[in-house]
Amino acid sequence: MAFDADVFLSILQSPLLLKAAWVTVWVAVVAQAVGTILGFVLAGMLAAPKVLRWPALVYIWVFKGTPLLAQILFFYSALPQMGITLSLVATGLLAMGLNEGARMADIVRGGLMAVSRDQREAGLALGLYPSQIFRKVVLPQAMRAIIPPLGNNFSYMIKATSLLSAISFAELLRVSQQLAQSTTRALEVYLVAAIWYLVILTIWNVIQGRIEKAVALKTSSAVTAPPPIVEREVVRAVPAPDAPSVREPVIVAKNLNRSFGPVKGLDNVSLAIGKGEVVVILGPSGSGKSTLLRALNWIEPADTGDVLINGESLPWKDASARIRRSERELDKRRRRLGMVFQSFALFPTMTARGNVSFGPRKLLGVAKAEANRTADELLAKVGLADKANSYPIELSGGQRQRVAIARALAMNPDALLFDEPTSALDPESIGGVLAVMADLAGRGMTMVIVTHEIGFASRIADRIVYMERGRLLMDLPREEAFSDRAPDYFRAFIARS
Repeated sequence: MAFDADVFLSILQSPLLLKAAWVTVWVAVVAQAVGTILGFVLAGMLAAPKVLRWPALVYIWVFKGTPLLAQILFFYSALPQMGITLSLVATGLLAMGLNEGARMADIVRGGLMAVSRDQREAGLALGLYPSQIFRKVVLPQAMRAIIPPLGNNFSYMIKATSLLSAISFAELLRVSQQLAQSTTRALEVYLVAAIWYLVILTIWNVIQGRIEKAVALKTSSAVTAPPPIVEREVVRAVPAPDAPSVREPVIVAKNLNRSFGPVKGLDNVSLAIGKGEVVVILGPSGSGKSTLLRALNWIEPADTGDVLINGESLPWKDASARIRRSERELDKRRRRLGMVFQSFALFPTMTARGNVSFGPRKLLGVAKAEANRTADELLAKVGLADKANSYPIELSGGQRQRVAIARALAMNPDALLFDEPTSALDPESIGGVLAVMADLAGRGMTMVIVTHEIGFASRIADRIVYMERGRLLMDLPREEAFSDRAPDYFRAFIARS
């Protein structure tokens, strides 16, 4: 039978097919929504203890391992025998939603895993609660990885509704089959059905593109060249050798031990940092420097030992009885210590101003206008007044690190912890970051710095701490550490560096 254009145009305008196309769309939307919600629940269960993880794994195994058509037919025939009576719509939505949940679980889990660990640690360092870290930091970034495959799944879902024709559900394909039989014009009818599927999917592709653009890493409308940075020298008074005992202690670490399997990350390390002191921790790679720094704010909990902030235990409600503080209490106390990470750990979905003002707004209850004003002042202080509206992706490494310093300062901490702040930077950017740190030291900020910048340490430090194999081997005033009175092993380390 030859193709008839008039019949084709007549069928294209059929209200029956238009209604069926609408049914296809809303069924796909509801099934996708059910599957997405279920996918988030299953992804959470996969990260939970075994009692919850195993049921999730079994669920995913069953629903990913059997065909969707078989699942539709099973629910259609098996549920009535169990005394459960559902309409065709409910049966179809149940089968498709449960099937989609299994696939979405992997997509959601992959999106969450795509968010680097340092983003969670940056949230912890600010003192955010776990729920805040998930909602404000992790989820917005994870959605960028989740949305593209979710969109592809929805495209599949629209086409998969055709499988519901097996249980006589009146979606687009089933209505097309009925119309083809009644008119005997199968070619024209199925061509119209194909066109409707193409129209629906084309509209969805446009919507998906807009959504992906909305959650993508944003950039501002204009990027200006950074101003030239000149490193500033800071002159400091020579501290007395007994400065740690004279100054009021801000941080005291007591007998910290931390093991990673057979490797001792920290081996009975004790350290005190007085108010206004700059303590630089040196040592070869793998010596435990970063582990010690991260133990000071309990991001890396020690196996044994204690950390006191202004005389109060950070991790223990009762240190003698080893009664831990709740995570909420621990998060509140972490806010007393600002931390600057080697990898910057800026929140990529926020501008420089947003990164700096986020902690005060969400944790300290500062009004948005005031928090933004303070953020602008801090950004100006680190030489980035013109970058307030720039996103991290638009900034150089040195600029990102200075934003990270401003973010830490915004919480008005008692001390700042720096974990290799210049190791990820090019030589041109290092000077700008060190200049900001030197300025902070000159202003009396209490600082603990892990670094390989020996020259910087020799200029700025009040004390030099040296570590090897998890042990703290040397803790001397700067002048003594860089003199002939220093231990031979430290002088050998300096000579090699």
